[in-house]
Amino acid sequence: MTMKKNNVQAMVVGAACLGLAVHLGALNAHAQTNLVPNGSFEAGPAGVQTFTGWNWLGPADNFSNYGVAQSTSYPDVAEDGNYYAYFRGHPTDNSQDCLGTTVNVTVGGLYHISFYVGTDGPTAGTGAALWAVIGTSFGIDLTQDVLLAAFYADSSNAIPYRQFSVNYLATTAWPILSFHGINATNGMAATNAVLLDNIWMTPAYPPLKLSLSGSNELVFQWPFTNSPYRLQANSWPTTTNWTTLTNAPVNAGTNSQIVLTADASQQFYRLTLP
Repeated sequence: MTMKKNNVQAMVVGAACLGLAVHLGALNAHAQTNLVPNGSFEAGPAGVQTFTGWNWLGPADNFSNYGVAQSTSYPDVAEDGNYYAYFRGHPTDNSQDCLGTTVNVTVGGLYHISFYVGTDGPTAGTGAALWAVIGTSFGIDLTQDVLLAAFYADSSNAIPYRQFSVNYLATTAWPILSFHGINATNGMAATNAVLLDNIWMTPAYPPLKLSLSGSNELVFQWPFTNSPYRLQANSWPTTTNWTTLTNAPVNAGTNSQIVLTADASQQFYRLTLP
């Protein structure tokens, strides 16, 4: 028996008692849909606090200044497309300009979140920063929220966009993905902004492992117990004929597990998140 591992899907060929070849394939047939509406701010328009599609806005009490801008010349440019978000406020009350959106997820599901942050000029000594958070509060309450990233800009020059990328395990069905930006603290009227663009949140899939038990049983395992993921099968990975199996996973240590009787026909398997 030969085995290769991958986190997307498994192919079982010739499942006979004496000649089982198992391969974990590299094809990803899952469509990638962004759960963040207007994640690149391309719906515009440019303006202060004009965040189309974002349903949570929390301007600072004093010296609030954030919104959407259209690309001109570097460094006042978008990372993707023609529009980007900026945070230029310098509140004096320890608050931030806050932007958020509610996302619909499956509890127990794994999600990949990525976004780009930069600045459009010098920020040395100003305390400019941006925090990315997801959870039930529209704030930075780490008793109920997950801190995804903290960006502290401290540079004598503009900082080109850099990507932040993290996986998030959903604990609630309607969390708020939020960004909290501040250009300067203590009332320092710095003119340069923290920039935010190209925000993506997509379903992710845990590593799927496959082993042979006895002579004709296939044991599929993936991390996380009480998992909402289900196993799908298809005779060929590039067709749309994926069938979700009725077998519910059971807990096996720290993993979820499904055991199937090996079939003599060729089959591809992958995880799906209903």
